[in-house]
Amino acid sequence: MKVEGRTSRLENTNSRPRRSTPGSRPAFTLIELLVVIAIIGILAALLLPALSRAKNSASKATDLNNLKQIMVALHLYTSDDGDVLLPPNWDNGSGTIPGWLYTPGAPGTNAFQVETGLLWNTLRNPKVYFCPMDDPASLEFGERPQQISSYAMNGAIIGYMAAIYPPVKLTQMRPADCAFWETDETHPEYFNDGANYPSEGVSARHNQGGIQAAFDGSVDYVKLTDWYGDVADMNKNRLWCYPNSADGGDPDHPGHQ
Repeated sequence: MKVEGRTSRLENTNSRPRRSTPGSRPAFTLIELLVVIAIIGILAALLLPALSRAKNSASKATDLNNLKQIMVALHLYTSDDGDVLLPPNWDNGSGTIPGWLYTPGAPGTNAFQVETGLLWNTLRNPKVYFCPMDDPASLEFGERPQQISSYAMNGAIIGYMAAIYPPVKLTQMRPADCAFWETDETHPEYFNDGANYPSEGVSARHNQGGIQAAFDGSVDYVKLTDWYGDVADMNKNRLWCYPNSADGGDPDHPGHQ
């Protein structure tokens, strides 16, 4: 009986729940793991849009700063050159006139060399010519003839295809007339040189709006609806702003392109 009693007590002892020893951790159940994963997924879904907006805002701020520096350099250049604006590189990369962004036909395998541009001596930083969101690894970027700038100058200063040189004077442009903007990156063909028509479009990468600079040196954000409203306007406006034509466009061909 004593032996049986001992056996019974041992059985009772073995049937009790075991207590975790110091330093050991109870394992997660499958349900608990699934709950944790679901919570992490929800938090990530909530945070990613906020992070994306923050990144876009930082990029927008860089664009504003870049174009501000470009406009300061432009004003310094014109003040040293009798108020005459510098050529806009309206040349499809095959001209002979040095412009704000490059000198056509520069030595080397790439015809577009930012170090040969008329503003380089003032800016001296290739990053100033680029939006941080402009992706060199994208397919569209690789198809661009010119890959040294995210920004384009308004061809209005030479009457667009009329290509009247020298360009007009800075004082002939109205203060709010658009001087530069961020080119629409979805069209690689718009990056054929350093200047564009307003109708070639502004980049929409900044939450359905783009960055522009005016001849008075101000830089701001423009909504796409406002931009394309001015593009469609057949009268002289801040985009179509060549001073020597009635509608601000090409003086040889009335009607905006």
